[in-house]
Amino acid sequence: MTLIVSLRIPDGIVIAGDSLATMMSQMNLVGEVNVKCPQCEHEHTVGPVPVGQLTVPSTTYSYAQKVFSLFGKYGVGTYGAGQLSGKTIYFAMRELEEEVAKTGGTPDTVLKVAEMIGERALNLLKAQMPDIDTAEDDWHAVGFQVVGYDGPDARTFVVDVGKSVKTKERVGPGCTIAGQRHVVEAMWGLYKQRPQDQAQYSLFSLQDAIAYAEFLIGTTASYQKFSRSIPQVGGEIDIALVTPFDKFKWIRQKELGKILGG
Repeated sequence: MTLIVSLRIPDGIVIAGDSLATMMSQMNLVGEVNVKCPQCEHEHTVGPVPVGQLTVPSTTYSYAQKVFSLFGKYGVGTYGAGQLSGKTIYFAMRELEEEVAKTGGTPDTVLKVAEMIGERALNLLKAQMPDIDTAEDDWHAVGFQVVGYDGPDARTFVVDVGKSVKTKERVGPGCTIAGQRHVVEAMWGLYKQRPQDQAQYSLFSLQDAIAYAEFLIGTTASYQKFSRSIPQVGGEIDIALVTPFDKFKWIRQKELGKILGG
């Protein structure tokens, strides 16, 4: 999974995400079972025999690209499945960007970008899962936060892609989280007990928003590090800023050259 955080504050939109990718594997379960003989009517133990499959985390990678720009002025953060139809989400979205740029049909609103991303992800998911129509209505495989400006208005669209595409809009000062939400939601639950401690996003500076996004992701990663489950949030934190003036701008981005020894 991951944790994507976006903050809409007076001076811009900050979007951030971790870099940890968790690979899942199918574990075949075997065991002994008791069967009743139809001839002697006695129970006999038979095994080992297959009794089912279990999907479990198998390994992690720390350099996934989960936050990126589209069309130079929109920010995107992705969570959930890291690949669809053999393509990473980052690669698939950059392909989409290139295709749209060639047609000259660059979208001019945040909603259009969100719809375009959702449609492409759904098509890739359907190609990967021909039986997707049998999935639960509330199930989703991959999701996105898409942030940007329509005129002076800062907007975040949360796009969940499963059996269908479900889109929710967030506008005005606030913080939107997606992915591994439980740690942050537990902290935010304290605000209900002490409303006077509620973060005042409308008063945040850019530096406050950057620090707050890093705090939420870092705290989630630290919590998972010391839990008994395999962490799904971790690695370096990528942070970007979107404004109507400078468009998309990196605040912090992991240096892949150093990773590769360059």
